[in-house]
Amino acid sequence: MNLKIQHRNFDIPQALQRLIEKKAQKIERMLPTFSDDTLDLHVTLEKLPRGSQYGATVVLTIPQTAIRVEEMADNPMGSVQTSFDELLRKIKKFKSQLNREKFWQRQPETTPRIRTESVREFENLINLNLDKIQNYVRRELFHKSLAHNIPPGILQAEAVVDEVFLLMTSQEKAKPGSMSLEQWMYQVARDQIDRRLNELDSDAPHIEDSTPPAKPHWEDEVLNFYQPDEALKLEDVLTDQTGGNPELLMEVEETEQELHKAIARLPRKIRESFVLCVLEGFDPVEVAMITGKAAEKVQKDVEDARRRLRDQFRAA
Repeated sequence: MNLKIQHRNFDIPQALQRLIEKKAQKIERMLPTFSDDTLDLHVTLEKLPRGSQYGATVVLTIPQTAIRVEEMADNPMGSVQTSFDELLRKIKKFKSQLNREKFWQRQPETTPRIRTESVREFENLINLNLDKIQNYVRRELFHKSLAHNIPPGILQAEAVVDEVFLLMTSQEKAKPGSMSLEQWMYQVARDQIDRRLNELDSDAPHIEDSTPPAKPHWEDEVLNFYQPDEALKLEDVLTDQTGGNPELLMEVEETEQELHKAIARLPRKIRESFVLCVLEGFDPVEVAMITGKAAEKVQKDVEDARRRLRDQFRAA
């Protein structure tokens, strides 16, 4: 990415410049399909002549489009933070549209179905939930790849998502009557991920080896494999103590990366309940319907996961 930072009427502290560079790296990771030399990020910071407000203008140029954001705040860090938050929101909207276009382009040519009202309603439901399911599948594949020491790329999220919606469109009558269509989507996605993982396990050679498994060589580059559309909020398991300090803010973002890795290492059944409740937003009763567990067990799993994560980060 080509990053250009300009400032007017004040000098940028080094900590603020590093924060901008960190944000630029995050944006770059969110757009892996674009080469570095095709992305331009122009950041302009200005202290207004009157009063004590600071303005931030951020322009991201992507092939065939440009995204512009302007924000103001009482301090430069605040204007940078709010402008990048808004930029990330617009990037997610841009990616969402691209994902929908790619998804429908990938669907195989079959005998055209009569576009009844129910079919149109089902297609609209796919569009509404496509981003959530894609993000859920990517996260689950990352967690399972890390837990099973599978190199990145062996399990393809795109293929799983395609299969989920193909199954749903061909087996609409198989939906349990007690489930919403959204809950059913997650259940089908969960089952397809497990099926692919089981197939991979059955095909892999089993070699007797008393040597403990080595740390995956790609573990430190995990964010190049898993790119979440929504950042995990640390306040879900930790207290936010940045206090508006750019140095602490960068430390928190780095901790978020470690938090994703820590979640991946939770015991599978506990992690599953935590992910569906905390990250996907289902309540314990809904998770119970998706996974087949009792709602009380789901709640207990979530509490156990929170305790394990808190203990781990407090120890660190």
